[in-house]
Amino acid sequence: MKRFYIFCSLIFAVLAVSAQSGHNHSLPQEKQNSINRTAKSSTDTATGKHNGLMHNELFAASYTFTASDYMMSIERINDNLNAIRDSAALEFEIEGIKRRVDELTDDIIVIRNNTRGRKTVINIKNLYLYQSFASKLNTENRRIQKHISRTYDRVNNAKLGLKNILSDTVFHALYDNAGLRSLYDKKLVRLERKWARTDSITNANIDTLNALKVKVADNSVNLSGILSMVNLRLGRAGRQLFGPEVNYIWKSSENDTITDDASRTVISMLSSEKKAISYYVDQTSAKRILIVLLGILLFTWLFFKRKQFKTINEPDSPFNFMHLRYLNCNPVLSLLIVLMCLMPFFDAYAPTSYISIEYFVLLLISTFIFFKKEDKKFMFSWLMLVALFMVNALTYLFIEPTLLARLWLLAIQGCVIVFSYIFYKRLSKDVPYYRNIKRAAISGIVFTFLGINFNITGRFSLSGIFGITGIIAVTQAVVLPVFIETIIEVVLVQLQMSRMRKGFYKPFDCSVAENKIKLPLLIVALLLWFMMLTSNLNIYHGITNGIIDFLTTPRTIGSISFKLISVIWFFAIIWIAHILQMLISFLFGETGSENDETTSVSKKQHSRLLITRLLVLVCGYLIAIAASGLPIDKLTIVLGALGVGIGMGLQNVVNNFVSGIILIFDGSLQIGDEIEVSGQAGRVKEIGLRASTLSTADGAEVIIPNGNILSQNIVNWTFSNDQKRVMIWFILSGKELDANVINEVINSTIENIPNVVPQKRPVILYNRATTGSCTITVRFWSTISNADSAKSQAMVRLSAAFQARDIKFE
Repeated sequence: MKRFYIFCSLIFAVLAVSAQSGHNHSLPQEKQNSINRTAKSSTDTATGKHNGLMHNELFAASYTFTASDYMMSIERINDNLNAIRDSAALEFEIEGIKRRVDELTDDIIVIRNNTRGRKTVINIKNLYLYQSFASKLNTENRRIQKHISRTYDRVNNAKLGLKNILSDTVFHALYDNAGLRSLYDKKLVRLERKWARTDSITNANIDTLNALKVKVADNSVNLSGILSMVNLRLGRAGRQLFGPEVNYIWKSSENDTITDDASRTVISMLSSEKKAISYYVDQTSAKRILIVLLGILLFTWLFFKRKQFKTINEPDSPFNFMHLRYLNCNPVLSLLIVLMCLMPFFDAYAPTSYISIEYFVLLLISTFIFFKKEDKKFMFSWLMLVALFMVNALTYLFIEPTLLARLWLLAIQGCVIVFSYIFYKRLSKDVPYYRNIKRAAISGIVFTFLGINFNITGRFSLSGIFGITGIIAVTQAVVLPVFIETIIEVVLVQLQMSRMRKGFYKPFDCSVAENKIKLPLLIVALLLWFMMLTSNLNIYHGITNGIIDFLTTPRTIGSISFKLISVIWFFAIIWIAHILQMLISFLFGETGSENDETTSVSKKQHSRLLITRLLVLVCGYLIAIAASGLPIDKLTIVLGALGVGIGMGLQNVVNNFVSGIILIFDGSLQIGDEIEVSGQAGRVKEIGLRASTLSTADGAEVIIPNGNILSQNIVNWTFSNDQKRVMIWFILSGKELDANVINEVINSTIENIPNVVPQKRPVILYNRATTGSCTITVRFWSTISNADSAKSQAMVRLSAAFQARDIKFE
């Protein structure tokens, strides 16, 4: 029985398989092919085979695609070609990069040619100059190299995409079928042309970028070689400077005679310095835009003030109270000195010959100014120092260290010490900045004495460096006071012109403006003197790099990281903002000392000036916070702590600060107003951010917090006008008192009193009248500043007028 069941099961299984096979053969051919392709694809995917077989199957079934599929495929190819063409296109700046790369190549050739050769006299300044320029060129070359690499990768990826763009299955089916291709012939022709143009542009751009990459790579190699060579020479130069270049001066040397080779060396040095100057001027012309703009501003100001300067030169000029020393005689030369003195900020790395020429021009301009100002003894010492500077510079730059040259340099430096000492002894105490000039003269003598010692011991280059530095230390200390005084005089003249436009012709206290701007100018002058000396000593580069490294090194206190340069910038910008707001006051004619020069017009100008000063301070503080580099999250912590501080004990400070801003913008209280507040009466002298200042009639200055002013009733006598009612009271007695006569006398007398407002007639009140006497009150109007004077004159004149009519006045 079991065998029968097994046999039946086998029969049914065979029948089921046969039925299934017949069913598969009965399916449509398209569906069967689709199933087979799906199975084949699944098998290939599972086994990791290439998709080429699948593509072949798809191409074999191309007749299944519709017309819309072909159109969409053509559009896809067209869009891809447009995208590739855009990606392969070079930016407009590539042409500029090409020109800049060629300019870099030319600059590298110039630097290489200028640094070739070997000089007996060591010129470290020129080496620092070429090192600085080569470093900048290297940085720029690396930036260009990175940009070209990014562009090359983009164009190359576009080229690879162009090769793969035609792998679209539908497009292959269309392109392989001649019948279908004829239907879309026009579109396909346009695609072929676009593909050819895109391919041509891509290949051309790749060739261009390859050529640029080669040039940039060559520049990089050349710059690396130049920097290595310059660094090597700088390392040797330091040792050579402090080591003996030649024998001691009393020993013979092979270079003690002048030969034709020495003459050719001098010519080579002259050519080298000429090339260095030419290259330096060409490379740094953009750095002088600021000094050019400042020069244009100063000389434009001088042009518009030319009429006033004609008045200044008159013997009885109203400007004599300013005691101008330079602008009254040589305004053009004085302004040129200001510009020339600022040049070390822009020429710290300039060649020695360039600095010597520039400084010699400065000395010549100063000589023309001193010629009319100083005595003969001063001029003799000065002219000798100027001549010795030029001779010393030429000797150092172009003469080989032969025995004769060393003796010549020794004689020059000895003369420098002699004339510097004579200048030191003859210097008058009336000369501005007398003590500073004497200290500079002593330092110049010390530098020159060291130069003599170096010359004797065979260090000729070091001797020339210290000799030139010694003369510059003395002469620049004499020129810098002209720089300071000229700037002060410019501020004073502008201050007086602004006051005259307001109608104030009276002299003012010049010391107020001088004391406020003298300290910043002294700091700038000291910095210029220090830069000039360190630049000539060839230590400016090392000092500045050391200071920059020290200031830019990150430091950490707790969780806060900071740099000293950020802290210095923070306080420096705030300090500069305070100086600028003072200068703005001077330029608008505000000295801070007027007590009786306020009109309705000037009060509005005061208010605008206060707003301007406030904006300058606010902008300065915001820029200082930005320059400090304080992170926003740390700033929120500081603000939170500040909020706690305000809540605990700084309410009054914030209240006064906000009240000061409200007073400035509200306009209910202005500088020059006569007010009464907090039991004090006086004229508003200043409205500050924390407190305001009143000048009382007794000469005292009362400082009242702004919060107190804003929280109390203010009596403003000059808010809408400056008129004040004056009242006098007196008794008249006599035999016959006629009211008409009394009124006539009072009216005629008061009308003739100065500072009485004529538009408002006096008011006469009879308080008590009897047969022989009467008590009278008279009210009239005067200005707030002259009310007491008008009252006094009214009493005196009325007494005299009634006495003349035999009426007793008391």
